[in-house]
Amino acid sequence: MPGFKGYLSDIGGPSANMYGMEPINQSVCLKCRKPSCIDPVICKNLNVSHKRVLNLYRKVREMPGIKKAFIGSGVRYDLFLNDRRKEDQSLRDYPGELIRFHVSGRLKVAPEHTREHVLKMIRKPGFEKFRELKRIFDQVNTENHLKQELIPYFMSSLPGCTLEEMAELSAEIKPLNLHTEQVQDLTPTPLTLASTMFYTGLDPYTLKPVYVATKPEDKLLQRSFFFASNPEEKQKITGALRKIGRDDLIPKIFGSHTLKHVKGKSAGHHKR
Repeated sequence: MPGFKGYLSDIGGPSANMYGMEPINQSVCLKCRKPSCIDPVICKNLNVSHKRVLNLYRKVREMPGIKKAFIGSGVRYDLFLNDRRKEDQSLRDYPGELIRFHVSGRLKVAPEHTREHVLKMIRKPGFEKFRELKRIFDQVNTENHLKQELIPYFMSSLPGCTLEEMAELSAEIKPLNLHTEQVQDLTPTPLTLASTMFYTGLDPYTLKPVYVATKPEDKLLQRSFFFASNPEEKQKITGALRKIGRDDLIPKIFGSHTLKHVKGKSAGHHKR
């Protein structure tokens, strides 16, 4: 092909590692009324083997003229970091091959949040799965002398996420040394569970009230935790945390020196 230099920017789809996944028995699915095939656990009738997608990757790598074929879209790491790895070699092989051969320097994934009850609201796996992926990612990079980054995608103002949950998210990812540039405040979109809770304030399956930040000022405050290094946001965040009695999170987000500074300001203000 004229002008082609041998690099494919993305051989994935919206969820790159779901290629070839299908029900083991289609008739079971036709009778099923569960809202999700993977939450709270992966359905036994869902074939999550990564054999087909690994074969695809290998065939692409073997094609004449192909120098590199990257995965530019996200991967669902809960589909290979699960109990079926014990029996399925493809689940154990997938992360290593992905990281070694198909990352263009940065691998994008979407943990979206760190707090368990917020993740349950949006049917996402617990944050421990992301931690496991990061351990594998760092190990593969070290063993193969690669310098690559893991880029997580996080969201603020998700259903069930209060100011305190956002502060805990910020404190939890701080020691992981992550590049949190892929961030977004919840924008309601049609036909999504999060949008239903945003507009109704209810969990549609239990009809129990769910807190969702809907006021612009509340959403902006939650979003500010993604930009905590900005001096203006830092002042706003520390003030908000003091207001809700979570001074303990300030040094976890900004460093131990910050709390001393804040306490000093607080004491001086009290004397005046």
